[in-house]
Formats: sequence, structure tokens, C-alpha cells
Amino acid sequence: MPGLALLAAIGTPLGLALLLALPAARGLVWRALPFAPLPALALALFGTVPFTVSNDWLILGSVLGLDATARLFLIPAALVWTAAAAAARVWMAGDRRATGFGLCFLFAMTGNLGLFLADDAPTFYVFFALMSFSSYGLVLHARSEEALGAARLYITFVLAGELALFAGLGLAVGETGSLMLADIADTALSVPTVALLLAGFGVKLGVMPLHFWLPPAHGAAPVPASAVLSGAMIKAGLFGIVATVPLGEAAYADLGVVVTAVGMVTIFAALLMGARETAPKTVLGFSSVSQMGIVALGIGAALMAPGAWGAVLPVLVFLAAHHALAKAGLFLGTGVFAVQHRPAARIAVTVALVLPALILAGMPLLSGALGKEALKTALGAGPAVWLPWMTLALMLSGVATTLLMARFLVQLWRKRPAAPAGVESDALVIPFVLLALAAAALPAIWPTVAGSAAQPIAEAAPGTPWPLVAGALIATAAAVASHTSRVGWSAVLSTLTAPAERAAARVGDALARRRRALARKARALPPALDGWIAAHRLGQTGIAALLVTVLVIGGAQHVAPTDPIAPPAAEQNGP
Repeated sequence: MPGLALLAAIGTPLGLALLLALPAARGLVWRALPFAPLPALALALFGTVPFTVSNDWLILGSVLGLDATARLFLIPAALVWTAAAAAARVWMAGDRRATGFGLCFLFAMTGNLGLFLADDAPTFYVFFALMSFSSYGLVLHARSEEALGAARLYITFVLAGELALFAGLGLAVGETGSLMLADIADTALSVPTVALLLAGFGVKLGVMPLHFWLPPAHGAAPVPASAVLSGAMIKAGLFGIVATVPLGEAAYADLGVVVTAVGMVTIFAALLMGARETAPKTVLGFSSVSQMGIVALGIGAALMAPGAWGAVLPVLVFLAAHHALAKAGLFLGTGVFAVQHRPAARIAVTVALVLPALILAGMPLLSGALGKEALKTALGAGPAVWLPWMTLALMLSGVATTLLMARFLVQLWRKRPAAPAGVESDALVIPFVLLALAAAALPAIWPTVAGSAAQPIAEAAPGTPWPLVAGALIATAAAVASHTSRVGWSAVLSTLTAPAERAAARVGDALARRRRALARKARALPPALDGWIAAHRLGQTGIAALLVTVLVIGGAQHVAPTDPIAPPAAEQNGP
């Protein structure tokens, strides 16, 4: 039974890819595209782990299986592929190169899902290479100058990474005497072998200086391809390190210092480079680079202090799931925004995009903040000399991500991404909303999915909002400074005082209108009064009343009062 489930998980997307060669079956393939990752998702959700199945007839003999760690990588990857496939059906509906895109998309899906199920090195490498080389067609799809440049850069790094990975796996197999990934990861490999493995997987992970392919590829690829490139495929680099590098078995102090330093540089250098980009999808690509710098900190700590790996691993797996859902949601939301034609609809999409942006930046109680807080705690088991610097980098990473998210949202309005004509926006909204909600609900559902591996997240502090606030303030100050340098202080001051001036002008206008209205009423009152008097024949009556009033007053004045009797003079003068 597990064997059939494994074959269904790998064979469904592979079989659909082969069916695309038949013109009569292409409509069926596109309708079935969102269902292609579901067997892998069902296997990860409902399968009993761990299990292993040997397939001597498959790829010169392959061993497939699923363990607890691979399961936690497979679930978010399958969810991202499902959402992206649902979006691709609509995005590619009228594209003349849709068949080529669908072929590359399904082959990349097969490779990405298959590598999580591979238990031996040859099978793992075949699936990893299938995913990497198939993605070249996704980046190249538009055939524009931008796409051609991004594709050339992508394939150059892929070739270099595959060579390093092939050499590293070959040396690892030779040193362990086994083809099984579990044996490789449990054996203390030589420093050159580990360095080759880290370099090979580091290209896919996108850490500096192996990142140059990633932002251009995300910017040039169609929206559904960008979602899986960032949401699912770069996590294959982390999974490869987890599955092959003997973290927790031996110390590689020098490599650990290099990886830790690279992680710190990656977090903040990606901000400086991404803040200069104008294409919103490219800004999201640099955000992915910055986030992978956080992952590199955990790997570097485990390379220097093997005892820290047990605490670091479950946190890195959670961060991988968090980034997969949130970043894929942002890319699909970019596509939803691109197909909107009404300002009100664009505003609504922008408001919806704020949720995954805040999750990625580290809003307290959400997955980004919880993952970083849990990683801070896990790093406490690592090298003490690096702990303050790692903690500081993790705290400031929230500021960096907030700035990149602000840049993304601003550029989304300034430079709206291109979208195919006639795309039904409603069909794109559902995958975007589902991924955004899944990212928001991840802390609540992670204990059910991960079991005991979710304990570090459940015990993590909720996080603090100050990195988001600081990032928002810096972004606002930068926007004001940029606008000021472009238009000058006088224009800025005029803009700032314009509301007060408009309010004063409105008040003055209202008072002037009131004065004019009163003047008109004053001028109209005498004629109106004369008209009323004439209408009621009050002229003669008024004159008569005036005469009567005068006579009454005059008569009252001529009526003298009666004097009292005066006393006799004698009485007055006395005797």
C-alpha cells in the first residue's frame, strides 16, 4: 500500500506531463492540473511515518520513503503547488506557449515532490536535477529580454550548483560506503565534502553570494511559477542540507563561521539591494534571499555546535513552512492585483496582501514572530560567542523585512506587473486567499501536524511589535526624503500646508457666501415691506394711526394735574 501511494505521489504529475504530448488530452491535463499534487499531500497527511519502499525497477533501483522531517517539508510544498497549479490554469488560458509551460511546471513539480520522498542519493539527485532544470523553462517562458537574461543567469548557477552537489554526494557515498541518505547524514564527513554539499544546496537556497539568480528569476517568471520557485523549490535547498549534511554528528567550526557570517550579511544586504528595485516581484525575490539568511544562522550554529541541532531543526522546519505559505501567497496576490482594473478592487487586494506581509515581517503571535523567537531560544544551545550577534540579527531582520514589504506594496502601485489579457480574477483570488489564511493559521495547526516537533513553537514568546513599527517609521521617513529630493522642500511644504490652506479657503468662501446672502436679504427687505403694506392697504391706516397717536400724546400733555390746597400765608410764615 505505501508503494502505491508513493507511485501515485510521483506518478500523477509525471503522467500528466507525458499526456501533454497528446493534443487531444491537453484540455484534460489543464483541468486536472490542481489535483496533481494531491496524492503527495494525502500521503503526507494520512500516511504512517516512517516507512521505506525499495523499487528495484525504478531509476536503476530506487528507495523511496517518508520520515517525520520530510513529511513536514512535503505538506507545505504540496499546498503551494496545488494553489499555484489552480492559478496557472487561469493565467495560461490564452497563452500560445501554455503547453511548454505546463510541461516544465509538471516536471518541476515531480522533481520537487519526489526529492522529499527519496531515501537514496541517486534518486534524490535525479529528482533534484529534474526540478532545477525544468524550472529553466519557467523562467524563460516569456522570451522577453528580461526573461532571457534571467534564464541565462539561472541556468549558470544551476549548472554550478549541480556540479558541486554531484561532487559532494559522490564523495559522501564514497566516504560512507552507502547510497542511503540516512547513512550519509549520520557519518562525520570530511570538510571538503560538507563544503561541496553546502555550496550545491546553497545555490538553491539563495544565500549570498549564491543568490544572484533568484530575484531576476522571480521577476521574470509568470506569477504561478514565481510562487513555486520561492514557496516550494528553494526549500529543497534546506531539505537537502538537513538530509545529507551530518549536522549534530560532527563539528565544522570554520564552515559554521562562514555560514553564520553569510547569513548575517544576507539578511541585511538583501534589504539594501531590494530597496533599489522597482519591479514588485523582484523585491519579493530579495525578501526571499533575506529570509534564507535567517535559515543560514541556524545552520551555522549547528555546524559550530553539533549539540544545538536538536533544538534548531524543528524551528527551521517551521520557518520553512511559514515562508512557503506566506511568500507563495504574496506572489499569487501580486497576480490578483495585476489583473484588477478598478482602483477600488486594487485597494481591496492591497489590504489583503498586508496579512501575509505582516506574517512575513514578524507580527506578534503570528508564524514569523513565533519562528524567530523560537530560533533565538534554540540558538542558546549554540556557540556563546555568536549568540548576541545572532540574536541582534534576528531582531533587526524584522525591520529589514518590514522595509522590503513596504517597498513591495509601494512598487505594486507604481509599476503594476504585466498580466495576460482576459484573466478571470475571481479564479486567482481563491488560491491566494487560501494560502494567506493557511499562513495565518499555521501556529494553530502546527501542533496537530508536527506533533512533538511543534513544542519549540508552542513555548515561544509571542514576539514584539517594535521591529515592525521601526520599519514602518523608517519606510515613511525614506519615502518623505525621496519625495523631497525629487520635488524640493518648497513643494513638500506646500503639500503639507495645502490641507490647512484649503480648509481656510473653504471657511472664507462660506463666510463670504453668508455675507452676500445677508446683503441680498437686507436689500430685498424694504421692497418686500412696501409690497406687503401696499397689498394690505395699510398706508392710510398707518397715517391715521400716527395722527391719533400724536393727538393722544399732545392731549395728555395739556391736561394739568389738580394742585393740593395751599395753606394760608399766616400759617406758612408763622405768627
